[in-house]
Order: sequence, then C-alpha cells, then structure tokens
Amino acid sequence: MEGFGLRLENLREKAGYTQQEISFKLGYSQNAFGKYEREERRPSYEALIQIADLFQVPIDSLLRGEEPVYLKNYRKINDVLNLLEDAGYKQPFLLDVNSWTRLGEKELHDLSHYFYWQVQQAAKKED
Repeated sequence: MEGFGLRLENLREKAGYTQQEISFKLGYSQNAFGKYEREERRPSYEALIQIADLFQVPIDSLLRGEEPVYLKNYRKINDVLNLLEDAGYKQPFLLDVNSWTRLGEKELHDLSHYFYWQVQQAAKKED
C-alpha cells in the first residue's frame, strides 16, 4: 500500500479537515487517522470502507491510487454530457438507449465514421 498515507492526507486536505476532525467523524481516537497517514498503522477492512465512504471514493483508489476504469469512463461520459448541455441539448437524443439498440453493426460503423468526419471538419475550421 505504498503511498497510502499520502493519498489519505491529500483527500483530507482537499476536504478541508484536520486529522482530529476526521478521526472524530469516523469514531476513532484522536490520533488514529494521523497514524494511517504516517503509515504507522494499517486500517481494517471496515475502516477502509468508512474512509472510502466519507471521502466518496472507491476503495481501489485508496489502496492503489488509481481510478477504476469505470470511473474514468464515467467522467469522460459526464464531460460529453456537459458539452451537449452547454450547447443547449438538455435531453439529447444520443442518450436514448432504446434508439441505440435499434442500430445494427453497419449503422454504428457509419455513425462512427460520420462523427470522425465531423470532428475533422471542425478541426479544419479552427486552423
């Protein structure tokens, strides 16, 4: 769990809490969270769950320091949705799952190529 303490410290500071405040929120002794940050002590499975829930992060990111693939993909999709919303599309047709299931392999292939072509056209306008 190399770097675990630093990840905890970064999460705590980002949330704006002291070690004592986090220990209190989690129901630990005053210095327990500080020992986790200094890697003098390792949290139990139950404690890991509590910490992950408190900071609203996956346990995997606490242990490994990596975002899970599903979370990376979620953030990318969320960025696309924000772009659509900024362009005035509050409930884009692109999100209608039933419409996507009606498309066959050829239609999806054509759609992918059309999207790529549109991106290339937009890039040419920027130049």
